[in-house]
Amino acid sequence: MTASFVLRILISTLGGLAIGGAFFALLRLNVRFYTSRHWPLGIALHFGRWALLTITLVVAARTGALPLLCVAGGTLIARLVLVSSTREVRA
Repeated sequence: MTASFVLRILISTLGGLAIGGAFFALLRLNVRFYTSRHWPLGIALHFGRWALLTITLVVAARTGALPLLCVAGGTLIARLVLVSSTREVRA
């Protein structure tokens, strides 16, 4: 494995962690908007979250299979961390 290959994996995974972290952190805010009188903002945020994730995954897919897998893996890791931390707070 070359250094550029490892760097590509690292950058893609960190990008997935960042996008996934933003996606699932904004989900909490999205739920607050839906359960209050600000439901139009909730709808806008909902579409914005999905657009951000979709654009990121499409760009990663256009650069190759490895970046796509790393971004998707980073997103799933961020989901695991954020969802499990939410369960601990509510328990």
